Parts: sequence; C-alpha cells; structure tokens
Amino acid sequence: MKYTKILFVLLAAVLFAACLCAPAAAWHTNTDAKVSPTGVLMPGDTVTTEVSLTFLRGNPTDHSLYLTTDLSNAQWKCEIFHAGGTPLTTLAHSGKYYSINGFSLSYRSHEIITTITLTGTVPQSTIGSELVLLSAEESTANDIVISSYEKKAVIGSSAATATPTATATATTTTTATATQTTTATTTATPVATATPKPTPSTATVIISSNPSGSDIFIDNNYKGFTPTTQTDVSPGMHTILLKKDGYLDDTQTMRFDAGVTYDMSFTLAPEPKASEVVIDLVKEYPTASLVVVLIFVVGVFILMLLVRRR
Repeated sequence: MKYTKILFVLLAAVLFAACLCAPAAAWHTNTDAKVSPTGVLMPGDTVTTEVSLTFLRGNPTDHSLYLTTDLSNAQWKCEIFHAGGTPLTTLAHSGKYYSINGFSLSYRSHEIITTITLTGTVPQSTIGSELVLLSAEESTANDIVISSYEKKAVIGSSAATATPTATATATTTTTATATQTTTATTTATPVATATPKPTPSTATVIISSNPSGSDIFIDNNYKGFTPTTQTDVSPGMHTILLKKDGYLDDTQTMRFDAGVTYDMSFTLAPEPKASEVVIDLVKEYPTASLVVVLIFVVGVFILMLLVRRR
C-alpha cells in the first residue's frame, strides 16, 4: 500500500512536468511598421521597413510565416530572440517572397519576438501607385490564414505635387470667303495582326542554399541539388525540402503563381551534438529537468528498497 501511494505521487509529478513542457497555442501581436525615409516616397528611393511580431508561448510547427513586398532588390533580415532579450537566431534572404517555416519559430514554452527588417528600392514608373512595402501572413499547412499584417504606401502624391495650369481665353473675329474643291485618294494599308503571346501556365523557382549541394525535394519528389532553377512548378501551394548530410533539414512552404519567378534561398544549420542537445534542454526547461532528476532519484530509491526486502 505504501509503494502504491509513492507510485501515485510519481505519476502526478510526471503529469505536472508534462504540463510545464506543453506549448500553448500560438498567437502574435505587432506594432505598426517603421518606414525610413519618412514622408513621400519616390521611384528609385531606397526604403527600409521594420516590424516586430510577438509570438506568445510555443508556435505550432505546422504554422509558417509568409513575407512579401512590392519593392525591388529586396533584402530580408529576421532576428529571433526571447522576450527577455536573449538572441536565438538570425535569418537572411533575398527576393520579393520569403517564408519562415514553423520549426524556426517554435521555441516551446518561450515567448519570442521576431524583428523583420526589409530593405528595397521603389520601382520606376510607380508615381501614384499604392505599393505593399511589407506583408506578413501566418498560415497553417492547410493554407488557413491565422493572422496577417500589411504596410502600404502611395508613391508620390498627385494632390500635393500638382501644379495649377493657367488656361488662356482669346477672342478672335475672322471673316473669310473661300471656295475650294478637293479630291482625296485613299489607299488602304494592310494592318498587321499581332500574334498573342501564350499565357504562362507554370512558375519558375530559383533555389540556392548555404551550403550548396543540398538535395531538393518538392512535395517529396526529388529535384536534384542546389543551386538549380525549376521552370515547371505548377501554381498553388508547394513544400520545398532541402537535405544534406551533417545538417538539419530546412523546409519552406509557399504559394506560387503562374508566370512569376521566385528566388528562394536556404541556410542549413549543422546538426547539434548529443551533449549540446542535453545542455540546451536543461537550460530551456530547468523546472522539468529538476522534476526528471527527482523522479530518477526516487525511482532508484524505491528499487533499492525492493531489492533489500527480497
């Protein structure tokens, strides 16, 4: 009977440790993005946009963060750190489209802040157009949008920069008598008919990685190794997986549109050593680690008592 009570206590401790380790549902908040330079943006301007996203507790690994912009020569920098200020990782990417997989955003019980900094150039011939400076969308693997944020800007300002044009009115009195006979001869000129260009039916994806030579799988189908250009990607959602011996897998899921070229880059992290994993777990879950040690000590103690009774 005494040992039964001890087992019940151990079971309760295990359940308590599991509750401590279980991640909460993912939510995120954001503040309005900072844009530099301030004021009216003009074609050719270099623009920097920065926004911070706060993820409460653990982010599910099937959630991905999709980032887009209308700026040219886009350079992304994503700094992920604990709410307390401890740096976790920094990600970088080039191109108008960028996705961060859920694994990179999942830090279990920790609340994390992701600061996204984008630098790009306002395209030419965009005066009066509304451009998306930075768009962030959190979606599930089933393409369900959880939350989104968008920062836009109107390039130039027709109301502010328009210059009034004076209109002159002149009164002229003219008396003229003229008789004229004109014979016109018109020769028909054949009009060339333009041949319409075929509508693109696939997307083009340029895939690179650091380190290079990583195996590429699109929707679990092997597509060679990096760097490569895939010109036959069908429109819709696709998952691109990169693998290389000695490195952790990296996955990005994106929505592709026909006729658009996407530039995707991957940075594979080296596989951690077993000792590093244990140390990280202890640092990340000190309470749970203490519970596990206590359970082990109590278990050894009970085993010794049972052996002595025999």
